[in-house]
Amino acid sequence: MNPKLFRAILISLLQCDGIAMPEAALISSAQILSRPAEPTDGDILNALKELEGRRLVEGVTDGLMLTRSWTLTTDGTHAARKLR
Repeated sequence: MNPKLFRAILISLLQCDGIAMPEAALISSAQILSRPAEPTDGDILNALKELEGRRLVEGVTDGLMLTRSWTLTTDGTHAARKLR
């Protein structure tokens, strides 16, 4: 997967300072930070799944609104800080 896309996701979540970011907002942020590349929503969702598998991010679905939000794990926070 594209390291630039991983970086965009991790940096986006780091800027939230521990507050979960809604998936739609994260996708938009990652697309903006990935310019001039134009990753699709699917590209970003695949990258999120891979980062989740590496235990760098964690996604939670709200049972009432059925929306998904993402946040960094402790390992993800350390990895994102190294990217600054």
